[in-house]
Amino acid sequence: MRRVLVLSVATTLLGGCSCKGTPGQSSAVSVPDTGRAPPPKAAQVPAEPPPETAYDKAVKAHAQGRTSGEAGNFQEALKHFQAARELAPEWPMPLYDTAYTHLLMGDAARALELYAQVDKLAPRGFADTPRVLECLRREKDGRVPRGTYRKFLDVLRLRTPEEFERGLRELTRAAPKFYPAWRELISYGKDLDEQERLLEKALALKPDALSRGELLVYKAQLLRRRGKDAEAHALLQSLVNDPQSLPSTVTAAKEALSFTLPP
Repeated sequence: MRRVLVLSVATTLLGGCSCKGTPGQSSAVSVPDTGRAPPPKAAQVPAEPPPETAYDKAVKAHAQGRTSGEAGNFQEALKHFQAARELAPEWPMPLYDTAYTHLLMGDAARALELYAQVDKLAPRGFADTPRVLECLRREKDGRVPRGTYRKFLDVLRLRTPEEFERGLRELTRAAPKFYPAWRELISYGKDLDEQERLLEKALALKPDALSRGELLVYKAQLLRRRGKDAEAHALLQSLVNDPQSLPSTVTAAKEALSFTLPP
């Protein structure tokens, strides 16, 4: 668990006078010794803190929600996220985290509704919303077993690479049409041939636009490792030029074009 301007004003009070000497004379002013310490300099007046905006309050409420959610206090987290949403209704993050929390609670139907709202707020993609939304829709339609994405979240929390790979492979057996698991497995392929096979398997399942873009950028990397630089360049450039590409895809493709990948 998807995105403050601070204005400070300082006022300084200065005292004293300015005197100029005549030509040939010192410009310093002689101050008689009275035996008393000179008066203290005027102190700086501390600036007034800027007023807290609705967005500032929303950020605080959202942070409280994250803290509650990480502690497993989901109902408390939802209250904070709701407060943040009311303070900053155009900010997708509190709504996104509300959807994610419902998903963790096992309420896929409510999560689907909320992710759809996030998608309306940010139709060009916000975090992994396009992927989650598509997967939940496939669960609802029966193309993927219900609860698969929730199990996927559990797999993502596994600590060791061995546990992670084992969890992914179990998920592909239980839900062979669940493309995120195939996508994550690519890097575990023992060689280029297996990695390319896993990648093509994920692409064949017609993933969402976000996942498709990620897979095609990765495909270009594999092509470069095959020594097919021209083909890789053409693929990446096509993603940059495609008006249907998500901003994240364009950014990733441009970065890949600007670097020479290792063999």
